[in-house]
Amino acid sequence: MKTFEATVLTPAGMDSLLQLQRSNLVQHISSQTAKTQGFLTFEYSRDILERMMRDMAQPVITAGETLIGYALATSAAAAAEIELMRPLAEMAEILTLNGSRVSQLRHYFMGQICVREGWRGQGLFDALYAAHKTLFSATYDCIITEIAADNLRSQAAHARVGFQKIHTHMDGGKEWDVVAWDWRS
Repeated sequence: MKTFEATVLTPAGMDSLLQLQRSNLVQHISSQTAKTQGFLTFEYSRDILERMMRDMAQPVITAGETLIGYALATSAAAAAEIELMRPLAEMAEILTLNGSRVSQLRHYFMGQICVREGWRGQGLFDALYAAHKTLFSATYDCIITEIAADNLRSQAAHARVGFQKIHTHMDGGKEWDVVAWDWRS
């Protein structure tokens, strides 16, 4: 399997990221693709990405000039300001992770992870999360995100990397799992 090295998103790469995001939103793919390849639920704007980038580096992987994967990091401060992220940030304050209240841990949020079609199954997902751990584990105790319960590919991939489910909830008639990767041990 090829080894992939993550870099950090620059302002010049934002259009490529937004294009990759749009092409993988659940409303833009077939139900079969969503079931077998996973999907994105939320669409982030350029303004949201810029806000996220002010606080944290955004790991990306490119092949030549093509952005083939990204994994968005969101500080707690940014999550509180971003309407899409605010519910997860508020919920995290009352959740526990391995016996500790998340509010007492140095934590941040995973905004979204995506690997370009044709590049999936080659280790990019793991490489993007390895970049998160390299970039942020000295500053943070854990990373938290939520995944649609019916996004089975994403659920399995997150579990493989080391995430564990810490909560399940309903939002808009859809079931969501809140998962965390604890870096303290």
